[in-house]
Amino acid sequence: MRHLNKIIITGGSSGIGFSIVKNFLKKSYKVLCLSRTKPNIESSNLIFIKVDLSKKNQLMKIKNDIIKFNPKYLVCNAADLGEINYFAKANIHKWEKSFFLNLFSHAYITKFCLNSIKNKKGIIFFLAGGGAANSFEKFSSYSLAKTAIVRFAENLAAENKNSSLFSFAITPGPVKTKLLLKTLKNGHKIEKNRIVPPERCIDLINYLIKFKKKFLNGKYIHVNDNYKKFTKNNTKDLFFLRRAENRSI
Repeated sequence: MRHLNKIIITGGSSGIGFSIVKNFLKKSYKVLCLSRTKPNIESSNLIFIKVDLSKKNQLMKIKNDIIKFNPKYLVCNAADLGEINYFAKANIHKWEKSFFLNLFSHAYITKFCLNSIKNKKGIIFFLAGGGAANSFEKFSSYSLAKTAIVRFAENLAAENKNSSLFSFAITPGPVKTKLLLKTLKNGHKIEKNRIVPPERCIDLINYLIKFKKKFLNGKYIHVNDNYKKFTKNNTKDLFFLRRAENRSI
């Protein structure tokens, strides 16, 4: 009996996450989708667990299910903008809830299946963006969590540099989803020519799985980067969160 590659995908019921679920089902992976709503797709290779990842108690209830699934890959995609307001006016409890969803839920799930992914020489993908590279006015909780997830990917790579575990932070770009429409409705401006299809994110994920390049481990990669031309020399100090320093001043 052929053993299928196994992948966990969070937030796979719509938007980019749904496209990622379809991609891996098409590749005959066994997919465990963690989200509040079941993806509208029928497949014997799809397992769905209903969970609100912003609630720690619900996440802890499915801990054993995640561990028993024994995945090789993990895609952390769950995202919610949280309260949209200036921080001074924000409800700190709603702010914290969004931060938990966009950062701590990923940390918990990663912790649950880290040994499995490491033993299978697999990869963890975190979907960043959302202000991780720039300020994001009125979206501070979402933006800060996405920034932290970039450093988390880098730290995981550094801590496991002597193993075959890989981790990446991926920026999918502005994809036409409900999330993007919500940001536009609340004053965020994006030129139409910057909007990208979800397939670019999928292409990048597929590329990183196929070509496991050690020098890219822990990097923060945008779907519009010319990543197929990346080399060890031209990316040495790039695609990380770094402070630009000028020691001459």
